[in-house]
Amino acid sequence: DMPYIDKWWVPGLQIGYEHSFVHQVADFLEDMAQGKPTSPTFREALATQQVCESVLNSAKKGTWETVPGSK
Repeated sequence: DMPYIDKWWVPGLQIGYEHSFVHQVADFLEDMAQGKPTSPTFREALATQQVCESVLNSAKKGTWETVPGSK
């Protein structure tokens, strides 16, 4: 079941990849408004971004990269 399906198109029309991001933002804002913990946290998102940046730098330079904050 899709919890947001009633907010979109009529049955038979598909929801695209990009629409899932709208759902994520809606859930995030709802949690923030209700004072609930969000998932992922900003710290987790930062760690993910640091991995992505290290991967891009590694590919660009052709060298191994250390992920900031990793052991």
